[in-house]
Amino acid sequence: MSQYLVQPGDNPTKIAKKFGMTLAQFQKANPGLCEYGTNNCKVLFPGQVLNVAGVVTGQPTEAPVAQPTSFNAPPPWMQIAIMEQGVQEWAGARDNPRILEYLSSVGIGGSLLKDETAWCAAFTYWCLWKSGYPGQKSARVSDWWSWGRPVAATYGALCILQPLTVDQAASGHIGFLHAMDANNVWLLSGNSSNQVRISAYPKSKLIHNSPYRWPF
Repeated sequence: MSQYLVQPGDNPTKIAKKFGMTLAQFQKANPGLCEYGTNNCKVLFPGQVLNVAGVVTGQPTEAPVAQPTSFNAPPPWMQIAIMEQGVQEWAGARDNPRILEYLSSVGIGGSLLKDETAWCAAFTYWCLWKSGYPGQKSARVSDWWSWGRPVAATYGALCILQPLTVDQAASGHIGFLHAMDANNVWLLSGNSSNQVRISAYPKSKLIHNSPYRWPF
């Protein structure tokens, strides 16, 4: 068994085929990466280390792991977002000061500075800002549609959704891509049922033009 560094554009099926493994063998060699016996796998990120059969030789055909889009651990903004899980709106007249901090980071103030104000985009910006990366300083999801650069589905990429209901006044939902299955994207996002959490959203709700974005 050898170790392989994930390259941009890799996916479990592609890697397994490259090293002459069945998907089941690849899953067994990398426990926790996929739901065993299914094709439901977590999104890989460049620089991630995986176990493969045989010997890893030659140079990768894709951009090397040392490129600025690659990390030896989850992207820093994702690490921050993970630590925020469980932050939620407070019942009654009081407002959660952490959510107010998210909103303030994008310039929300006055009568709108309350935890009932839509805050998924503000949470996204705050996580990027705290990790030292530029973001779209806006609480409106539609302002993020052309931000950064488009990428394939990548762990930690920003993922942008259309409004989830026809009568929703907001411009959609945004979060960080955590995992995927056949029908859903699993996002780590703010204002998901009024809290920071990981939750599934239908792929049919992805915006049609480049729904996955990267800061640089």
